[in-house]
Amino acid sequence: MPIALTTGLLSLWALVIAGTDFRQLRVPNSLLLLVLVPAALVQFIHGTGVLGLNSTDALTGFGAGLLLGLPGYAVRQFGAGDVKYMAVLGLLCGLGGILAILLAAALFLGLMAMALLVYARIRQRKPGRMPAAIALSAGFLLFLILSGKFDHGL
Repeated sequence: MPIALTTGLLSLWALVIAGTDFRQLRVPNSLLLLVLVPAALVQFIHGTGVLGLNSTDALTGFGAGLLLGLPGYAVRQFGAGDVKYMAVLGLLCGLGGILAILLAAALFLGLMAMALLVYARIRQRKPGRMPAAIALSAGFLLFLILSGKFDHGL
């Protein structure tokens, strides 16, 4: 499958996850498995991931995404779905990719927190929970754009 088509489908997947987390404040396992299983199979069969990573980079990214998400889960700032989403993004993008995605997501989460606080202040309500997968998806899309994954065939 051409990389541009793969990138487009992964982008659509990330947007669906963001929309689902916005509406339901959860990231369903079914949406994660939709990409995890085929990505892991491609990695295993071909030795190269859907975005061109070798197996070592993909597994390192998967582990890093999982390990970096666990502290947020431990202090109840991330849900389990967010942590699993980070792991899948790490599998797709590798260690450098997941670090870049998490840095961008942290910036997006900061902006979202400020907007949520202003909104809560205007409405005179206590701020609610933030859907972290929106920021993770934004970081992933930014990573795809800046890494040139859309430049191949589109």
